[in-house]
Amino acid sequence: MFKSLFQVAAIALLASILPAKGYAQTPGCRDPLANNYNASATVNDGSCTYNQTSYTPPIKVDPISALLEENSGLQWAAGHLWTFNDGGGAAAIYRIDTLSNAILQTVNIAGATNVDWEDIAFDGSHFYIGDFGNNANGARTDLKIYKFPLSAIPEHNINPVVTIPASEVQVINFIYSDQPQPPVATAPNATPFDCEAMIVDNGMIHLFTKNWVSLTSTHYVISSTLPGTYIALPLETLNTGYLVTAADKAVGEEIVTLIGYVNAGTAAHYMHILSDYSSGNYFNGNKRRIDLPDALTMGQVEGITFRNGTYGYISNEKFTRTSGPFTLTVNQKLRSFNTSDFVASYVLPAELHTFAVANKNNSHQLTWKFNAPVQQLEVQASPDGVQFSQLQKLATATTGSLLHKPEFPINYYRLAWKNTDQSANYSKTVVARREKENSFNNIAITKNGEISFTNTTSSAVSFSFKIVTADGKVVAEVPVRSYSPGRNRLQIKAAMPLSGVVALTITTDRQAATQMIFLQ
Repeated sequence: MFKSLFQVAAIALLASILPAKGYAQTPGCRDPLANNYNASATVNDGSCTYNQTSYTPPIKVDPISALLEENSGLQWAAGHLWTFNDGGGAAAIYRIDTLSNAILQTVNIAGATNVDWEDIAFDGSHFYIGDFGNNANGARTDLKIYKFPLSAIPEHNINPVVTIPASEVQVINFIYSDQPQPPVATAPNATPFDCEAMIVDNGMIHLFTKNWVSLTSTHYVISSTLPGTYIALPLETLNTGYLVTAADKAVGEEIVTLIGYVNAGTAAHYMHILSDYSSGNYFNGNKRRIDLPDALTMGQVEGITFRNGTYGYISNEKFTRTSGPFTLTVNQKLRSFNTSDFVASYVLPAELHTFAVANKNNSHQLTWKFNAPVQQLEVQASPDGVQFSQLQKLATATTGSLLHKPEFPINYYRLAWKNTDQSANYSKTVVARREKENSFNNIAITKNGEISFTNTTSSAVSFSFKIVTADGKVVAEVPVRSYSPGRNRLQIKAAMPLSGVVALTITTDRQAATQMIFLQ
């Protein structure tokens, strides 16, 4: 006779909490940064409490593009930031620059409609766009998530505006298991079934609600990332004390952040840092709440994303408040954040300092560096960002490199290594395209503005040039013209004296390449 689901769940629960034979486990607060730290605790029971902590994320860009006044979700992927505008905006995502207000690429999503887009996630190969904003009356019956592959987006420097065909876009529909169906309409901003925060982790979609009634957030799980219709199941609830507007999980780490604000007064902002959790629950470990500045400084925060294990970005939409004859406007900004000071060191594995992939002689040069030695390091590659195979395995490593001949037009790379308890850690996934054969080399630039290079083909090739200084100033541009095989020279007129090092971008009808050139 089969056991009931209750019996199976009870057995699994007991197995997870009973100590292994001969090993006594002590529950308690394991975080040395908490004010109730228990040095003898071996199992985190989620009891850690913390002193009030204030933090002001520094500004990176102010303002970001005027086109993004209502930017909502934020995601780091493929070496760039991605965002979109809130409900009613275009069904498009934007690749943006972290050093300026530039939109590098507009990616239109064919067949999609921006009813109320709220968050964006990335699993290493696919983007997920959450069209599940539900604050108008809590009664939407078309909650959905759009999914499409990164590989469908071409390089931005050649294709600044593109459209992903509808055939590449999948749809994940869902309802909340505990919401009456059909949904009952409420007053505006008065439903527990609103959502603006999402991550994708372990092959599942995790939603964090924006409960307007109780100022809590419930963690719901959609059991698959495949297209279809699902029931989102509630797993746990956190008493945040604010409205959660965004979430992200640190790449290669077991750290999740939630961020949001209180919809009253000057709109106080907060961020939760969740760590040392277990069993697929994000709320059963350390739950450290950080006080952020209010909306008069932060605007209305709508996006958060990690760039690596500790560092990331926060964005806000434009915020305007009028009081009597005075109007205060806070522009849409991009801020950075760093969780290093707020997370116990034992939560983090040996920190990965750098992992990069560069083109070299039609191959990919992979380099890595850890802050301390790691065990059983694997260098892995994948044609799709999902199924990875091993390129190299090292018993122990701190730094290293590997030259790999790419097999596919788009290649995905990552590092995998073991903790002392044999659990696995992964680096971010780095995406690299197979280098096309260069038709030019031996490039040189002199301080008086002469460019020389060799056309290695047997026929004339058309190029355009752009020279940019190290601080980002464009000093010269040469429109498209034809160059003969062999050595070529041309004189440019620079907008300012040339010195030191510059970035030279050469664009053909097949590719665009940028090199750092030391002036001769």
